[in-house]
Amino acid sequence: MLEFKNISNDRIKDCFAATYAKFPTLQDHRILLEQLPLKNYTMRAQPIVNSRFWHRSRRDYRVQISDHLQLRNYVRIEELSTKELQGWFAHELGHVMDYQRRSVLSLIRFLFSYLLIPNYRMGAERRADLFAIEHGFGTELMATKNFILDKSTLPERYKKRIRRYYLSPTELEELLVQQSEQLLATHE
Repeated sequence: MLEFKNISNDRIKDCFAATYAKFPTLQDHRILLEQLPLKNYTMRAQPIVNSRFWHRSRRDYRVQISDHLQLRNYVRIEELSTKELQGWFAHELGHVMDYQRRSVLSLIRFLFSYLLIPNYRMGAERRADLFAIEHGFGTELMATKNFILDKSTLPERYKKRIRRYYLSPTELEELLVQQSEQLLATHE
């Protein structure tokens, strides 16, 4: 079940709904897309801590989009292409896929490891990318990465963080070629 909070742009809602529709295992979970002034994130996904949090199969999640004024100097989410937007959303829903399979204790361990261990953070970001690719958003993810690294005016420190923790465009391209070859092999 999808919910929206502080999202007035219908195109953003439609892009998120179309992306979410391709993640069938998330259909039984409440997913809230909300916009708020996050200073250090463009987007982030996290479980919602409520009475359902303790039950993995019933847990609710949120994806948050920043509308912080400083960030809007670099990225206006509503101006991204549909591909770029869906790639970003697919990455965030990839995080939700990762959270969905974790127990409460594992989520707590995840949080501390993500914040304190750079290699763990790298693994988490790459897993989110892999979930996005697995659900058919490889080209959209590539569009998002190309936007962030090549087209945007985001600060170099942000781009450096993307280069360090996330799949590179080269790694992503290799995975997409492998995926295409596997599809061709299964259809022969």
